[in-house]
Order: sequence, then C-alpha cells, then structure tokens
Amino acid sequence: MAIDDYFSSGFRALTRDGPKEGYAPLSWQRRLFERFCQNDIPKTCDLPTGLGKTSVIHIWLLALRRQILEQKRPRLPTRLVYVVDRRTVVDQATTLAEGIKNNLPSLNVEDDWVSVSTLRGRFADNREWTIDPSRPAIVIGTVDMIGSRLLFSGYRSSYKCRPLDAGLLGQDSLLILDEAHLSEPFETLIRALSDEGKFQGGQGLPMRVMCMSATASGNDANPFTLERGDLVAGDPETDPIIQRYEAKKQLRVDTVEQKAVQAEIINAARSLGEDNSRGVVFVRRPEDAIEIAQAIRKHKPFLDAVEVLTGTMRGLERDELLEKPVLRRFLDGDEKPEDRSGKGPAILVSTSAGEVGFDLNADHMVCDAAPLDSLIQRLGRVNRRGYGDATVRVFVAKTDGKRKEEKPEKKKRTLESATAEAIKCLDGLPGMSGDGTRDASPKAIDELKKKLTPRQLQQASTPKPATVELTDILLDAWSMTTITCPMPGRPPVAPWLRGMDAEEPQTTIAWRAELDIEEFDRLDLDDIEEWFDAYRILPHETLSVPASKAAKWLVERWDLLAGGSSKAIFARSCVIERAGLELVGLDRLAEELRERTDSIVHASIILPASFGGIQTGRGLLDKTAPKPAEGGSDGTTPDSLRPVDVADEREPRLRRILDGDAEKPLVGEALGDIGGMARFAFDLPCDGDTSKQLVCFIPRRERLDFGTRRQRLWRHVGLVRKQARDVVQRLAVSAEICQAVNLAAAWHDHGKDREMWQRAVGRGPEERPIGKSGGSMKRVSRGYRHEFGSLREFIDAHEGKISNEVFDLAAHLIAAHHGRGRPHFPKGGFDPSAAARSPEIAVDVIRRFARLQRRYGYWQLAWLENLLRCADATASAENGKK
Repeated sequence: MAIDDYFSSGFRALTRDGPKEGYAPLSWQRRLFERFCQNDIPKTCDLPTGLGKTSVIHIWLLALRRQILEQKRPRLPTRLVYVVDRRTVVDQATTLAEGIKNNLPSLNVEDDWVSVSTLRGRFADNREWTIDPSRPAIVIGTVDMIGSRLLFSGYRSSYKCRPLDAGLLGQDSLLILDEAHLSEPFETLIRALSDEGKFQGGQGLPMRVMCMSATASGNDANPFTLERGDLVAGDPETDPIIQRYEAKKQLRVDTVEQKAVQAEIINAARSLGEDNSRGVVFVRRPEDAIEIAQAIRKHKPFLDAVEVLTGTMRGLERDELLEKPVLRRFLDGDEKPEDRSGKGPAILVSTSAGEVGFDLNADHMVCDAAPLDSLIQRLGRVNRRGYGDATVRVFVAKTDGKRKEEKPEKKKRTLESATAEAIKCLDGLPGMSGDGTRDASPKAIDELKKKLTPRQLQQASTPKPATVELTDILLDAWSMTTITCPMPGRPPVAPWLRGMDAEEPQTTIAWRAELDIEEFDRLDLDDIEEWFDAYRILPHETLSVPASKAAKWLVERWDLLAGGSSKAIFARSCVIERAGLELVGLDRLAEELRERTDSIVHASIILPASFGGIQTGRGLLDKTAPKPAEGGSDGTTPDSLRPVDVADEREPRLRRILDGDAEKPLVGEALGDIGGMARFAFDLPCDGDTSKQLVCFIPRRERLDFGTRRQRLWRHVGLVRKQARDVVQRLAVSAEICQAVNLAAAWHDHGKDREMWQRAVGRGPEERPIGKSGGSMKRVSRGYRHEFGSLREFIDAHEGKISNEVFDLAAHLIAAHHGRGRPHFPKGGFDPSAAARSPEIAVDVIRRFARLQRRYGYWQLAWLENLLRCADATASAENGKK
C-alpha cells in the first residue's frame, strides 16, 4: 500500500468513535507522519490551538507500525510518553488513547498490541506498560507523576517500582511534552536526560523529546509549524485548518473597579448564556470560581446549567463532572449554532484547570485579566471548530496608578506586571468596529506573536520559575532506591520538575477505611508499605492542594473533631509518604502543622476515612463536612464511610476483615464474583486469643510480582527462562546482555529452595519445592530474601568462569529482580546456607551496583533490570501461557 493511502486509511480507522466515522488527516498531520517514518522527530511543535495536536499519538503509532511492516525492527521509540501539566487533559488524552486501542483491529492488529496506561484519572495506572519492554505502549501523565518517576522518585510509587518505572520511561521512549510553556523547568530537565543531553549520551536507547505548544517560547530556531501549503483553500486536508485558523472571536476588554470585576463577570456570563449557548468563565482563584457559579445559579434559567472545574477537586468527582450533561455539551465539538434550540444554556466556571489543552468547545467566553500565554490558551477553548461567531469579554481591574516605577534592570516581574503588559499587547490585535472590539482569531493571535519582540513576549507572559542545576551526585542519590529514609544530599525532586520560584508546593490527600481499624497502626511499617503496594492509592482517590491550605484545613478539622463527644479520633493515625512511609498520630500531626508544614510538603497523606472533611459530590476540602458515623469494634461502617473512602469506585476491588467466622467489608459491598482476583492478606496484631486478618482481592494484573498461580519452583524457573529468551530476542540486545539475562533467569530463584522459605510458602510434607504460592504467604523467618540466596549460588557456580562484564550484570539482575540491590538489601541480606559469607556478599552487592551504573548509565541499567523482572512477572501471572 502506498504511504499516502496507508496513512489516510489508518488515521480514519484510529479516529473512529463507535458508529461515527473517523476523520481525514489534515495536511500538517501528514507532514509530521512522513517525518516520523524517517525517524526525524522535531524538537518543537508550534501549532495554534484547535488543530488537534494530540493526534501526534495516532501519528506515532501509525509510523511505528509502518516501520515494523517494512523493516521488521522499528527505529522509532517503542513507548510514547505523553505529558501535560493539567489533570483534565491527561484524562482526555487517555480517552483518546483508549479509542485508538479499541480501533486497532481495523488495522489488522490485535488490540493488545499496544498497552495504554495513565498515571492519574479514571484509567489509573494499570501497570500494563511495565509488563513487556518490547511491547508498544502509550503512557500518559502529569509533570509530577512522569517527572518524579524519571528521577527514580515516583510519587505514590514503592521503592520496588521506582527503578522499573525510571528505566522504561528513560529508555526507548519518545516523551512528548504538551503545553510546554507551562513547564519550562521540566522541559529543561527532560532535554538534559534525553539523547541530546549529557546524562545519557549514547547509553542504550536514550529517551527522545518533542515539546508542543500554541505559545512556544521561540527557543527552537526550526520548529515544526504550519506552512503556506497548509492554508490553501479548496483542499479537504487544508479547509478545516483554514476554518479553525480564521475562526471568528470578537474580543472586548473592559476596565472596571476592582470590587466590580466579579459582578461584571457574572452579568456578562448570564447575558451570553441566554440564547442557549455554551459560555465558559475563566478566573484565577478557585474561591472566585465557586462564588461566581453560586451567583449564576441563583437565576432560574441557570439553576441546573452551571458546573465548576478546579484543580483542587478530588479525582473521582472530577471524572464524574465530565459525564454530567453540562460538561457533555462542552465536549461535543460538532455542536453548531443551529443545534442549540431547546437545549438551554450551559455555563462552565473554571480555573486554569480547564484553560490549557482541554478539548473544550465553548461558544462565548468571559474572564478576568491574565498574562498573554494564559489568555491565548483561554481563547483556544472558544469557537474551536470555527462554526460560530464568539463573543469574548475580558474584565481588567483598575489600578490606582500610584505604584512607583522601578528601574527596568531592578524590576522583578510579577504575575500582575505580566498581566498589565498582556493587556497592552492586545491593543495590537486588528480592530473590528468602533466600540473597541478586536479580532482574536488564531490567525490574528499568530500575527500578533510575530509582531512582538522576544522581550515584549517575555514581559507579557507568566513569569518563569528559576531552574535548578542537575548533577551526577543528585542522580547517584536518587537512584539508590532501596534507601527509603531521608538521606543527606538527596533532596525532594520537586524543584527540578517545577523550578525554585514556582507556585506553592502541593500536598496530596486520600482517605482509607483501613486506617480506622484499631490494630492497623500496630503493623510493622514494612507490612503497611506492602499493603499499600498491593492495594495502591489510585489517583481518583486523591486531591492536591497547596501545602499551607492542606495544613490549615487539617488543623481546623482536627480541632472540630477533637472537640466533639467521641474520643476515638485521638487513637487514630495517618500515613505520610515521601521518600518512604511514616505512621503519625493525628494529634501529633495537627500540633506540628500549627507551627510548620515541612512534613507534608510534596507529600501524600492517607487519612482515616472517619476523619472526613470533604464535600460529598463536589470533592473539595471542607472542614465542616459532616463526620461519618461511628463504627463498631473494627472502626468501620461501610455506608457512612463510602463517600469519603472511594478506593473501590473505579474498578472491582475488595477489602475485608476476617474475624473468626465473620467477614466484615471495610467499605461497600462484597464482590459477587472474585474469579480472576488475587488474594492478599495480613494477620493483624491482636491481644489474647483473638485473631483478625485484613484481606484484599485485586485484579491479577495489578502487580508484577503478585497475583500468581501456584507453581512448582523448577517449573517456574523454566518458564522464566523461556520468557527471558523471548524478550531479549524481540529487543535484539547485544550478545553480552543476552547471555547475562539468560543466566540470571536460570538462577534468579534458586534461593527459594531453603527450608525457611518453603515453610513460609506453605509447602506440604510430600510436595516438591514451591516457586509461587498462588496467594499470600507468611513472613519468612528473619526476613530472609530469596534473591540473596540465589545470588550466593550463582556466585559459587560462575565467578571466574565467565567474563567479568557478563558475571557482574547477571549477578546484579538476580539481586535486583524484586527491587532490592540498589544499592543494598535493607534487610534479609543473608543466606542461611552460607551465613559466614553473607556479609562479604552483601558489600559486593553495593560495589557491583556502583560499577554497573557507571558502565551502563542510570536509565539503561534500570531498563536492563526490567528484562528479568518482566520475564519473571509474565511467567508468574500467566503460568507461562500467553
């Protein structure tokens, strides 16, 4: 098939939406596809809003498939990592990627040929992208979720998963940063970590980077952008571009008193919505958005026609918002002016959460003043398809004019000064009538940007935070993932993701009913970490707010609860996760937060569900929200805790307390069918003769080393060897790496053939050695780690008999195949069969890790570890069957 026909038919197939036909590609999309086919990935993509930049996902997949068909071995990266710093856009991009996956059979490709994972939202990380390094994958996430994982410090990620994630994101990947103007420090970081930077060089297949934005900084002298040929009328591939590029948007700027801005916005929004149209209101502060929405709702036509979108909403409620009738209208890009009859008005009041990259289709817009880059993005949500004639109102607060002007070289740019400069720049737009209305079409905005000098553009844009230098010393510290406690010289990664002068650091909050179990906080921290590793906090459970706001809310909520009649809250603890987990009493935390917020900056807090403090249905923090009802001896009442603990709302998962013959659900109803589910259990510390067990059932795909079928040891080893041979063959690695991986696969589980390990796994008297329990297992005596025993046997069999390079790599892969050995074994680093030699072997593990990291680099070594880990997981979960 000719390349033109292949791309046109493939693009239509991948953009199909159920019975609705797919789209013909635009001319710029065809040009980018042709460049991808030549392995030519632009560094920057600068396109106006509304032209479908997210279709780069379709383009990469079609180009990758084309290379496979023609060359067998593709040259494009195997994984596409799509990053955008807005949670709503992450969810939309994931929906688009899911649509691609569902449409793959129309290309004669099985739908599991590519995996789709998101690191937040309703499609929360299913870990599919980590199962097979040779399988194409689309991974979608925010700057924080992707960036922290790239730096071996994944937020809400256990130390076992951190190197796994870093290796797969940093090697054989194409990272696309959408709306790059929002994330300049992150762009600086990923450029340094990419194939063009100094920290990977030619080691393996370094990550490649492409940045996209409608308000690009202009640092790239040769960006991919619209060309003259894209704007020629009469061609089905260019006519839609022209219609959107010249979409009518009549902009009017009004200066009013500071106190009157909100009232003017409310009145303008009401008037624009009276003809059944869709009006979007943008403001900076979440508090203003809520007040404006409440005021508009007071007028009868708008009672059920107004919704609010902010970045501080919990994930579950934000997901549900997208399914509500008002939002569904904004997501319908095909609605035309003549389609509005009888639909009534629709008003969305939003903060910056909805202004960037969100495929929002409003007919009109009202907003407060903002820097130029923000205004351009807001304008991109109005009349996107060019079907109508949009009215845009911007209200600017008057200033007293008394501010003393400083010398330009001493003047520090602020958001206010950038906003003032932006309003001046709007005067450069073409006038449309005598009343001050101006043309704000994408074409006019594009021409305005070209007229502005780089300094003018900088002065009118949001001040950029200062970047922080990245060093090998920092990467050395972050890559030592088995050291989970605070370590000198290992700072949090946030400044490298967001810069030093960025907005206030965030705190993430979730609620869990298990923290209301009296015995839960008596578990060892290792057990608690194991529990949350299995029954992970998913993004729909969380909300993120500035740390100071989180501290204020938590203290005020504590004071309210502590002053009540029940004293049960005084016995409750919460879990704080940063480098590792910490269990902290709520009373102690509240007292600490009265003085300082250090402990919750860039941290995740898991609170008892009984703490409450969240608005039902809106997902916003509220210190006065009704307290969930008191529970019984296990501290739980499913019905009352359900609005707070939403862990099981997105997919079938189940938590239960087993107490003798009774089974008590923590939250929600029991699953009717637990087929295909994996069981994970902990014995809770109890007094006397009583016993309790905390049990969860989760989908088997949730974890790589969990959810297996029971397997005999040597059968399991044989299956892993086969999987390892297959994966290195598909990846065409070097002979040295191939030999090391195969050796590691053959020896990785020999350490399980120890009496203490077999006793813990429940081996019967007449049973052969067990390799996989098929469910939960008891704690191994003294915390013995089987991979350490395997390492000792491998050393005895191969030291001095194979090349040093192969020996070192194979030994490290064995040590690290459950996430340890980076650089050490926190505990369990001994072999009961060779106790005297264990200390020496443990020290060599540390030295070997340092040698190999110098040889292969940070990300290639982590990627190599994945080869054995993924072969082990596949053999375990699938019992060797596809």
